[in-house]
Amino acid sequence: MVYPQSTTDALSDDAVAEFLDLARSANVSFDLVHDRLHMRMVNPIWSMWAPIRHLLDEIGTARIEAFVRREARARDTVESWNAASVERLKGAVEVMRG
Repeated sequence: MVYPQSTTDALSDDAVAEFLDLARSANVSFDLVHDRLHMRMVNPIWSMWAPIRHLLDEIGTARIEAFVRREARARDTVESWNAASVERLKGAVEVMRG
C-alpha cells in the first residue's frame, strides 16, 4: 500500500515563516546555537502556547530547522556582500581623496 506524503512535506516556506512570526509574536523564537535548533521563550504569552505547540508538532522540528538554516545562510551571504561593498566604498573614497 502506498501512503500519501505527509502534509508537512508540501508545506511552503511562507507557511513556516508565518508560523515563526506567530511564535515571535508570543515571545518564542527559534535559533541555531552551536549548530543545533533551540527554542527560546522570554516572557512568553502563555495563552498563545497551545496553538504554537500544536503547529510545532504538525510542522516538525526538522522542517523548521531546515528553514532557519536556509534563512541564516541567506542572511550571512547578504552580510558578507555588505561588508565587501563597504570595503570597496572605503577604497573608492581613499582614491577620490587622492
